[in-house]
Amino acid sequence: MLINYQKYYRENFTPERYKAYQADFEKEVGKLYAISTGPYFLKERNAQKIRERILPALMKFLGSSEYQERVYERGWFLPKFPIEKKDFFGSADFHIDGDEIRLIELNFFLPGHFGLVELFPKLFSKNFDMELEVFAEGFEVRLAKFLKERFGGDKIALSINHLGLSVHYFEHYKYIENFLNQNGVRAKVVYAKDAGYSDTGKPMWDGEEFDGVFNIVIPRIWEHNPEEFKNYTALFHKTPESFFPNPWCWTIGDKRFLNVLSSLEKKQHGLSDDEIAALQSVTLKSASLKDFSSVDHVCSFFGGRENLVLKPIDNYHTQGVFMEPTLEQIEEIFAEKADIYIAQECFNAEKIYYENENKEAVEPWRSQLRVEFFNGEFSNFRSYGFSDPFGLSPMMPVVIVQ
Repeated sequence: MLINYQKYYRENFTPERYKAYQADFEKEVGKLYAISTGPYFLKERNAQKIRERILPALMKFLGSSEYQERVYERGWFLPKFPIEKKDFFGSADFHIDGDEIRLIELNFFLPGHFGLVELFPKLFSKNFDMELEVFAEGFEVRLAKFLKERFGGDKIALSINHLGLSVHYFEHYKYIENFLNQNGVRAKVVYAKDAGYSDTGKPMWDGEEFDGVFNIVIPRIWEHNPEEFKNYTALFHKTPESFFPNPWCWTIGDKRFLNVLSSLEKKQHGLSDDEIAALQSVTLKSASLKDFSSVDHVCSFFGGRENLVLKPIDNYHTQGVFMEPTLEQIEEIFAEKADIYIAQECFNAEKIYYENENKEAVEPWRSQLRVEFFNGEFSNFRSYGFSDPFGLSPMMPVVIVQ
């Protein structure tokens, strides 16, 4: 694979082209988000395995009534409202080393920067004079059509969070609003906290009725800030069918799902032997921290703390994550937060060649493959590169190679 990266940086990349790429991106979106200087090269056989075997089995597992009922019984802060295939909009993140593919986590909710998945690879291809497959070709049109059909109308609220990092993504949300409006939707960005409902039970903001709510609020933020979102919660109680995606997807796909996957056995969840084998081939050892008797038990189960990752059950990105934690960190979390953490086997993605905007090699550089699904079907390959797993992660377009 090294030769693919070196060839790209030798023949396609220049600092001037990267600046032009950034300028085009900012012009289209209204803000410059983190975008990479180069692509992520994905072997064709790995791409085929993920698309044809792993992702369909994952979708079937998530859609099984056996698994969903297990989650519903656990309860949540919102009233139960069963999910359907049409709610399946999210991503599965993988680390790859050679031909070894491992599922790191599931994001059973709108993937970060989801509105840019068609735009940014097209701008990359144009500015670096590099042919690549735009996996999300037509996504903007498909999303607009889907939302109109989903809600039986074209007046749709793009409901967003008013807290914290959401301010950083406001231009992204406005970009989504714009392309939906260009494709026959009357979309409007609104703040979830200001939600209400009309006498007829329709979602309402500022006295204006909407046919549906495109829910962009991360459910964990909603859950942990009940007073801030009390109006939004009241709206969900009144008309849960007006929300897309169903926020229950979030808790069905939180980190506890990895524990269930780790203990998967034959004949469970309506899966065939081949589907179970496909999932087991990408599954890392994982368990709830509360299920261990001691810190020593945790470390011995994973073969030492250097083989361990600690994750909150409902985190987003890398918030609260500890990779190869110190003994002191494990002890603190085990004593104070065992109920809300899982422990997972550590599996690093392979190192790849990457240059910064000044053509200087960045070492080490790795990338996490994001496999996105929409309406329960494969929709896109995307990647996030990083030198520091807790630092900046620019979006990388994916290029399939032999």
